[in-house]
Amino acid sequence: MVEAPHSEYQDVFGEGELLPLAVLQARLASCGEGVRVFRGARLVGAGRIGVGAHSQIDEGVRVFGGLGVKLGHHVHLAFGSSISGGGRCRIGDFVGIGAGVRIVTGTEIVDGSGLTNPTVPAGLRSVVRSNVEIHDHAVLFTGVIVLPGVTVGAGAVVAAGSVVHRDLLPWRIYAGHPLVPVKERPRAEVLRLAAGLASG
Repeated sequence: MVEAPHSEYQDVFGEGELLPLAVLQARLASCGEGVRVFRGARLVGAGRIGVGAHSQIDEGVRVFGGLGVKLGHHVHLAFGSSISGGGRCRIGDFVGIGAGVRIVTGTEIVDGSGLTNPTVPAGLRSVVRSNVEIHDHAVLFTGVIVLPGVTVGAGAVVAAGSVVHRDLLPWRIYAGHPLVPVKERPRAEVLRLAAGLASG
């Protein structure tokens, strides 16, 4: 048996490959400087997706443009996270979206007013396209699910595996089922560090 050259295994063992910035700037609604999107991410409806400067979208991320998706500056969408549902999503600056996070911006209505799922003609469906807002400095850890219509306040932190089914107050750390605030987050220090980066 003859071993294959090492270059054949680049996809398995090598670092991820970035999409060219020029391609992103040509296809996205907006694209700031220093944006990093790894090959293997999927941006559907790219003309309705804006990405702020120095943000990063990892391999395996799925973003569906819906009615519009806007990522701020220094946003990270980690491996396997997604934004879907056909509504609007706005994510502020310095937001961390952990691996496998699901942000859902729309939902089927199951009150009998329509049938469900996209295999049904549009006139027979009952769907709500909503908004999700995640404000500056928020952090959603691994496996969080954010439901339609929710606002996550600035600096809020959500523990891994949580379901965000209501608005969250700024600068609180949330955990548990149901989700409750368990601690306050040090706002002044976070904002000081961010200001230093912006002025540097």
